Amino acid sequence: MFKPQPMFLAVMETASSQRRKKDKTRDSPAKLQYQIQVNGVLYDVQNTDPRMPLAAFLHFMLHLHGTKTMCFESACGCCAVVLEYDDPVNQGKRIVKSVNSCLYPVGALLSLKNHQVITIEALGSVKKGLHPIQQRLADYNGSQCGFCSPGFVMQMFGLLKNNQTPNVQEVEDIFDGNICRCTGYRPILDAMKSFAKDSDASLQGSLIDIEDLMICPMTNQRCDQNSSTGPAEGSDILLYSNCRMKWYQPRTLEQLYDILQENPKEPAKFINGDTAKGVYKGIYFKVNIDVKGIPDLYKVTMGPHGLKVFSNVTLSSLIDYLKLYSDQSPSYNVIAQHLLKITNKSVQNIAGWAGNLMLKWYHKEFKSDVFVIFEAVGAKLAIGDKDGEKTYTPMEFLDVKMEGKVLLYVEIPKLKENEVMNSYKVMPQTQNSQPYVSAGFRMEFEISSGVKLVKSFSMVYTGISDNFIHANATEEFLKGKDITSNETLQGALATLDKEVIPDDNSPLLAKAEYRKSLAFGLFYKFFLSLLDESHVSPCNRSAICSLKRPVSTGKQIFSCRPRNYPLTKPMPKLSAYKQTCGEIEYVNDIDPLHNELFSVFCLSQVGNATIDTIDITRAEKWHGAVKVILAKDIPGFNTFMPPPFEVEEILSSGPVLYAGQPIALCVAVSQHYALEMVDVIKVTYKDEETPIVTLDDAIEKESFYPSPGTELLVGDPVGAISESPYQIEGEVRAGEQYHFHMETQICRCVPTEDGLDVQAASQWLDFAQQAIAGACGIPAKDVNITAKHLGGAYGAKVTRANLVACGAALAAHLLNRPVQCIMDLTTNMKAVGKRHGYIFKYKVGFNEDGMLNGVIIKYYCDNGSSPNDNEVSAYFVFSDNVYKCKNWQLIPVALKTNRAAHTWCRSPGSKPNIFVIETILEHVAKFLSLDPIIVKQRNLYAQGDITPLGFDLPYCSIKDLYSTQIEKVNVTDRLQAIEKFNADNRWKKKGLAVVPLKYCLDWTEGFYLCTVSIFASDGSVMVTHGGVEIGQGINTKVAQVCAYVLGIPVDLIAIKPTTTISSPNSGTTGRSITSELNCLGVKNCCEILRERMSPVKAILPPDTPWKDLVAACFKAKMNMTAQYWVSPDPNSKGEPQYFSYGVTVAEAELDVLTGENQINQVDMLFDCGESLNPAIDIGQIEGAFVMGMGYWLMEKVIYDPKTGEVLNAGTWDYKPPFSKSIPINFNIELLKNAPNAMGVLRSKASGEPPQCMSCVTLFAVKRAIEAARQDIGNDSYFPLSGPATVDEIQTNCLVDYKNFSI
Repeated sequence: MFKPQPMFLAVMETASSQRRKKDKTRDSPAKLQYQIQVNGVLYDVQNTDPRMPLAAFLHFMLHLHGTKTMCFESACGCCAVVLEYDDPVNQGKRIVKSVNSCLYPVGALLSLKNHQVITIEALGSVKKGLHPIQQRLADYNGSQCGFCSPGFVMQMFGLLKNNQTPNVQEVEDIFDGNICRCTGYRPILDAMKSFAKDSDASLQGSLIDIEDLMICPMTNQRCDQNSSTGPAEGSDILLYSNCRMKWYQPRTLEQLYDILQENPKEPAKFINGDTAKGVYKGIYFKVNIDVKGIPDLYKVTMGPHGLKVFSNVTLSSLIDYLKLYSDQSPSYNVIAQHLLKITNKSVQNIAGWAGNLMLKWYHKEFKSDVFVIFEAVGAKLAIGDKDGEKTYTPMEFLDVKMEGKVLLYVEIPKLKENEVMNSYKVMPQTQNSQPYVSAGFRMEFEISSGVKLVKSFSMVYTGISDNFIHANATEEFLKGKDITSNETLQGALATLDKEVIPDDNSPLLAKAEYRKSLAFGLFYKFFLSLLDESHVSPCNRSAICSLKRPVSTGKQIFSCRPRNYPLTKPMPKLSAYKQTCGEIEYVNDIDPLHNELFSVFCLSQVGNATIDTIDITRAEKWHGAVKVILAKDIPGFNTFMPPPFEVEEILSSGPVLYAGQPIALCVAVSQHYALEMVDVIKVTYKDEETPIVTLDDAIEKESFYPSPGTELLVGDPVGAISESPYQIEGEVRAGEQYHFHMETQICRCVPTEDGLDVQAASQWLDFAQQAIAGACGIPAKDVNITAKHLGGAYGAKVTRANLVACGAALAAHLLNRPVQCIMDLTTNMKAVGKRHGYIFKYKVGFNEDGMLNGVIIKYYCDNGSSPNDNEVSAYFVFSDNVYKCKNWQLIPVALKTNRAAHTWCRSPGSKPNIFVIETILEHVAKFLSLDPIIVKQRNLYAQGDITPLGFDLPYCSIKDLYSTQIEKVNVTDRLQAIEKFNADNRWKKKGLAVVPLKYCLDWTEGFYLCTVSIFASDGSVMVTHGGVEIGQGINTKVAQVCAYVLGIPVDLIAIKPTTTISSPNSGTTGRSITSELNCLGVKNCCEILRERMSPVKAILPPDTPWKDLVAACFKAKMNMTAQYWVSPDPNSKGEPQYFSYGVTVAEAELDVLTGENQINQVDMLFDCGESLNPAIDIGQIEGAFVMGMGYWLMEKVIYDPKTGEVLNAGTWDYKPPFSKSIPINFNIELLKNAPNAMGVLRSKASGEPPQCMSCVTLFAVKRAIEAARQDIGNDSYFPLSGPATVDEIQTNCLVDYKNFSI
């Protein structure tokens, strides 16, 4: 079965290649037909499988590694390229568009005349000069790990190629399909908006020169000077053929019909953008027809009855035509706006409206927005075959037998003078998401005796059930009714209530009651929009419009000390410019050796059983197969967690602990063949038992790990609570979170005479070295690991990276060949654990003013199938956050479930622990009917207080920070404005919340070897350290510290890759301490060298250049290398190194009817000490905060309740934040004049602490929900757990259609 995957390296025999080989005189047409052009260079693809994704062709055939890949679903944007070609209809016009190359087949280029693929390499390079987009993205600190950067650059390049002077709104809109996990998007958007004609003066850069868009640095020629490519007149229409597949390229409708008649028994796949395979994977078609070469299918005409659009017109072109003709019918703009919400710009550029409808035809469950709006507006579809054409409604089309037929065009009618139409789409994210529910409404009215009556009403839905499309009974009820009557409204809703019966058969669907409520709410919005404003109550008018998001803005306020530069200088990362050029080499960018192999894990599909049999016969005989490795083949220890950790098997030896557990490793000559091998392995199971999937199941069945950690008991919490005048009990939850590192888990291993050379995407090289040595049965000295750059990690590559490392190493060791082990996104999400999920149960006693007397919290933490990365008791230091209480009892419970073992994730333990104490303070305030902002302020620590763990707080500044921030961002006045807004608007609500922070930084678990070497020949400096560059800017900070201490320019310093040779025994990169501890180690190395060089320096003239000083020292036989082993000892009291403090205020807005929400403003004040690099630290703060927003408001991991398998293992159903998820007004201020005496050069960490304040966004939304509940007389406390997704938010608003009124 065909799967569109990376490294698809199959070779095809073209339909007429044998004839061409013999007839060398037939040269031009054949070459033209089989050539593609990339960056001005022609390439022959006659022996390349036309289905090969363009990204794979660029990567493996052309060795252009700047274009990255991750999702293979056309939804992350890191594979973006720009495509140009001749307009097939308008002669002399060029079409320019960004496309996602991960799905776009190479063969689809052949039908585009004079096409040109432009990749990141064509724009610029560090050596030849940067393109302005690349330069500006780096200058604005918009690149952290860098994996997504080429995609953002290419997306912007495509926009500017079409419009050299975009406005800021157009810039923000273009990135709806680009994901960045690192930056929080703000600096990326700022960099790109600097090209806009109306950007803020603080961002304004020079507008782009059109020549900068045209010159290709690779060829020094204009990119629009193309060699002739594309379909050749008179050449064959059957381009490729073998026993498995045919690929056609017709140029007329007649040829298309002939192809269908020649293949009557084979379903045919029409190729336009081929994006459907990102949704429905693994579907194989023997007959593939590229229809883009048929000019007749591009026609668009505006007639007296409506707009006729043929089926080759893409979604983006359809949007443009609808806007162009919007003066012909108001419905055209409505449809255009709805189409803009379908998928993302890069997909819209190549996907056709017809393909979307055909997906609906093939898969009735598919939620097609195109179908909804076409059916609602009364469109007609023309279906053609050899005998002519017939027209159908979209509803009728679903029942048409399409064998041998072609969807030719749609005719979108104009609205009549007395017709009104609108459509709605409610989705988990504001961008790039499928809908919970979409609806289209059209009403024709008539006036009778001065009353507006319904003549006809069309109500179309998707997302309710597979078969529910029209609300027929409600449509019938509305006929002849007075649209201005409340009785009409309530009668229609009551009728709708009876006929809307949502499916509830898949965990991937939002709850049935929510989708049913949406059906009511969207109808209500449309109903009110039909009325004159004077007929609608002022408080109900807020129901009509959806939330409007303006262009985002933000401020970054910080101080620096120029006299200490390069220290404290806000400079870009040293590697930023290479990252924005796509020149940074990640593991997957290393060119494979001639005999290199690729390995893929085969995963279990059940969650609690024992393997009975594994049949690998077909897999080992598969084309391209080399070997299937099983547990019995492992020469050493079958665990990727070396002692003293508990065993976690690399490949199951029998016991299956969770669905997604690796049970075999398929090795082949390409990853595509390895993936195909996985499909044909047959596994049977025995001793199957019902898996423990949920935390509630684990608690009920007392499925606990025996040693979760030490309970914390301070004072007498039971007595204090019982004696308190007020007591509460409660429960709240925090879910899992997938790390969503853009570079999935990957490792490469090459056998050498020196052992195994490993290129690992790991945060802990020493640990990976131990695991590989143990699995292969070889000494650690024979395992040499290197980590250059990681494309994101966030904790996922601390211990879990050992799994792919052991996979690659075992295959390389057993086969004595280089091997890569790569997890695609789906495998990654199923096989690897995530952030720990929690259930918190608490009991609290307090006084009438809200002051805490006693707190008892029980932490039920889901460890999954192994307790190795247990965090439940390790982070009790965060459980009090900033709140003083004398009596505490913190009880850890480690749950054992049949899920992948959960692991560290950015701010592990600290983020959920701070959330629960914040929830408690919120609960206390609600119980007392007090403002939670005031209750929190009353309970704050003061300087000199003692924490529950007995730690002194000698520098505690939280009281001052809290009051300062509340006053600075005008909280009092804003609360008053919010109160008035909520009183005036029944269906829109706002809320404001404040969350303070005390974050503990402990150095005692950090240990790293740092080395600084000065080259005697020129005085340049080489530095190695024990940390790994994962986007956090460690190398840049280390270089700044080195330059500062030695008194030399940063340009003289090179930070070399981290290896187990240069930095053996080093600890993990994580916990926010790695950067500062390696800076400490390098600082000490430099001080050793400076002290060593001082006698020579003393006898030289005062202004002796650095190079001459170094030469003199070397001449004096001085050792020019210094090492320092950083391994801080605990202080005498066992206290942490220091605490960081911060306060964040967030304001949210909510659509009560739908649950859609946005964060209007965030203001953070954070104590970063004296920042070593404010630009990097603010980037870390923003990125951490937005990742936290995703956790609390968006990202939900969905498990199969029967097997425990992760169901939303991909971008289609799992949604991290996008660029329009971030706060609209995002303001970060670093506390001034706050040097940290206990830090490295007066600094503090920034990577994790700010994320712990991100729950403020959830509480701000909760305030808005409370306002909605108050309108119906319900002011009781309710918990809001994370993630509070759109559906959960609306459900908590307690919306009842019986309360709807005009």
